[in-house]
Amino acid sequence: MSATLGEAHDDLYRSLNVMLEGDAGPVLAVWSNSDDVTYGGPFGGFLSGRDAVVEAFEASAAMVLGGSIEVSDVHMLEGADVGYSVCIEHGNDHTIDGQPVNLVHRATNIFRKEGGSWRLVHHHTDGSAA
Repeated sequence: MSATLGEAHDDLYRSLNVMLEGDAGPVLAVWSNSDDVTYGGPFGGFLSGRDAVVEAFEASAAMVLGGSIEVSDVHMLEGADVGYSVCIEHGNDHTIDGQPVNLVHRATNIFRKEGGSWRLVHHHTDGSAA
C-alpha cells in the first residue's frame, strides 16, 4: 500500500480508471477494511460501512463506463495519522445509456494511516465544480 499521502491519492485515481473498465478490485484495495468508511458518490446518496462501499463500487464497475478520470487543482494536507486530498475530477469519454458523457466533479478524499500505509476512509464527489 501507499507510504505517502501523495501515493495514496495517485493510487486511488489509477484504480478508479481500472474500475471504469469493469474491475473494482484495485479501488477496493485502496479503501480501508474498517467498517467506519463512508462514501458520497456521483449517483447521490451517502453510504456508511465497508459492505455498502464494496457493493457500490462493484455496481459501478459492472456498468463498464469506459473513458478515464483525470484530476486537476489537487490540494493535500497530511497529518501524522489522517490526511486528505481535494481536487477536481474530469470524467472523460464515459458511455452512459449509450451516449458519450464528460463529467466534472469536486472531490474530497480522506485517508487514514493504518499499519504504516495510507488507506481511504471517505470519498465524496459532487457535480458543483464551476
